[in-house]
Amino acid sequence: MIDVLFFPENATQEERQTDWKKIARISDMDFGFDTPKEKSGKIKFSVRVVLINDKDEICVVKSEKYGYMQLPGGGIDKGESIIEALHREAKEETGFLINDINPIGYVLEKREDIRNNHDWDQSVSYVFKALPDKEVGTNYTEDERAEDFRPIWMKLDDFIIEQEKNEGKTESYSGCFSNRRDLEIAKFIKSGGGELGRY
Repeated sequence: MIDVLFFPENATQEERQTDWKKIARISDMDFGFDTPKEKSGKIKFSVRVVLINDKDEICVVKSEKYGYMQLPGGGIDKGESIIEALHREAKEETGFLINDINPIGYVLEKREDIRNNHDWDQSVSYVFKALPDKEVGTNYTEDERAEDFRPIWMKLDDFIIEQEKNEGKTESYSGCFSNRRDLEIAKFIKSGGGELGRY
């Protein structure tokens, strides 16, 4: 199946012309969800960053309340370019300014089941590798603070093991997708993906 890669309204020309590799396509069928709803045609655009320190560890955000982990990132706000969203989300979730930024690919999610309570039914996550620069402190949302989010550093292999453990055990609809998305990104990095040009 051929997927067309769409871009947020304020994506720059450089961002649109980047050779984005498809890291993964995730759909309801991957989890056995088979109660489709009427499609809205709306797309959510997001960014994810694989931040690597000098010990060859990656930064992940952990919910101390629920125990799950995810790669830092989030939605692209109205009026933002992809790279602007990346800098903002990295700062908010990891507490670091970032540099040496490499766009590596994208993940497409098709969330078309009635369990999806959002007004969008597709999600595109633009994924980057980067290095930490100056530490400035996190700025979590109220919901994230309620889950006691914390940035932690761990080996890529250990993160893959943790995400694989959660496969099939995640109870929430959204959690199934985010766990698989981050697992696919981590495996892509481990396989040597992500050596594209730099911003």
